Amino acid sequence: MVSNDGSCKMKCRGFCPRPLESTAEFLSKKWTLSILVTIGNFQKLRFNELHDRVEGISAKILSERLEELQGNNLIKRTVFFEKPPRVQYTLTGQGQKLYKAVIPLLKWSERMSRRS
Repeated sequence: MVSNDGSCKMKCRGFCPRPLESTAEFLSKKWTLSILVTIGNFQKLRFNELHDRVEGISAKILSERLEELQGNNLIKRTVFFEKPPRVQYTLTGQGQKLYKAVIPLLKWSERMSRRS
């Protein structure tokens, strides 16, 4: 919580968790992290390749999440004017930074799942 004077009421030392709340809300949408990490793992993917790799996602939801990720400047959509047209998705600079930031969390999650 941020007070009227802009200071964080949840912070003594360290970080105020408030800025993370909106990011966590966006990233916690089903499939968002899976899409981001999959694109990061492969560097560039076409829609159908991405659809095949993110198991269980519908084409409609994949399209929606890709639009959201693009709108948040985390992925770049490149259209190649060929016949047939080709579209490719890559991470932006911000997307690459987020991908790198998520890797320690993925590693931690893997370790925790092995303990169960």
